[in-house]
Amino acid sequence: MPPTAILFIDSSNFYHSLKGQGCLPFDADEFKKLFSQLSNMYDLRKIYFYDAVKNSQKDPEGYSRQQSFHERLRKSDNRLVIKTRKLRYLVNITEDQVQKAAKEVGIVDSCKNKLMQFLINLNLIRLTKEKGVDIQLVVDAIEEARNRTVETIILLTGDADFGPAKELIKK
Repeated sequence: MPPTAILFIDSSNFYHSLKGQGCLPFDADEFKKLFSQLSNMYDLRKIYFYDAVKNSQKDPEGYSRQQSFHERLRKSDNRLVIKTRKLRYLVNITEDQVQKAAKEVGIVDSCKNKLMQFLINLNLIRLTKEKGVDIQLVVDAIEEARNRTVETIILLTGDADFGPAKELIKK
């Protein structure tokens, strides 16, 4: 009999890890395949998916895409629980500031959007920040470990900051 397990998915860090490796898109169908593969190795009891939800007023298109993705993901496996926190919007350098500065130095209109994307890609402009998602994941994983409801805790992330939590869960 395979060992029992719970899967915890840190969606943002997992996404950025995949993006850095050139492994996107990773859509709901890919997650379904992943769940199936893990179910071949484990008696997978629960799947927790943690995400920071976009603001429907500030980013209506992104919010709609995200909600659609969450719905497809929910339909992919009935063991899945999506846990969310609100995405925090930062004001570092605004798009208006980039546009104004580009105009002042003579960057042509056709290149201004590329300049904005270039600055975002270099992390010189950070438009959003995920808050509280990692903490919620760690609290839930430690609680499951304390309850000893399963033999294995699987953490899917791209964030090395989970090392201390992993050691605590092992204990």
